[in-house]
Amino acid sequence: MKYIAFIFCSFFVIACNTKPETKKQTPIFPLDKGNQWVYEANIKYHDRVMDSLITQKIEWTMEVVDTLHHGAYIAAVIKGFPTDLVWYNGKTERGTLVLLQDSNKVYLCSAENIDTLIARIRNQNDSLVELRNSQEILFDFPLTKSKTWGADPEMPQREDSMYAWVVKKSASDTSSGEIQYMTNPDHSIFQFQPGVGITGYYFEHHGTVMELNMKLIRKTLH
Repeated sequence: MKYIAFIFCSFFVIACNTKPETKKQTPIFPLDKGNQWVYEANIKYHDRVMDSLITQKIEWTMEVVDTLHHGAYIAAVIKGFPTDLVWYNGKTERGTLVLLQDSNKVYLCSAENIDTLIARIRNQNDSLVELRNSQEILFDFPLTKSKTWGADPEMPQREDSMYAWVVKKSASDTSSGEIQYMTNPDHSIFQFQPGVGITGYYFEHHGTVMELNMKLIRKTLH
């Protein structure tokens, strides 16, 4: 009986000291440094010099070149955001901008001086509230159909869904959702899958010929 009691106690001690394994939760938008997304971009535009319609297919890489932490904020320095290809005219360089994530919202931060913007984020004494409030909300998770955000508060309230981001298709862990921003001159659509990121981007101008259709073809996530 003493032997059985000893074995029982041994198992009890081991069980108490064994912590259950915790599975690492995949972020909705993986913004770790080094992450890359490669897209196939189909572009159609009017070449003014030749006065002709040009169609072109290229590969385009978006990557996180740095990830900064500031309190509850996560700031990803992005090189090659899909919008760099809007108004493509035969060649373009990958620009740099910042995606600032605050809880369930991701802000698209662009500035004339990107170094000044990054310096503000590195400054732990800067609350970033003013910066955050002055930037465009690109994503407001979860992406559920008919959800809207980003309407200009200075514009009259509209009955249609123009001049604001609208979720046209819900996102899930296994499929991409779609958000659209429609204006009179143009419209943009982002496709997004939780845990993967931006899986597609579409832009079309309603006057001058400029059409951009990007689809994710491969990714590297850390």
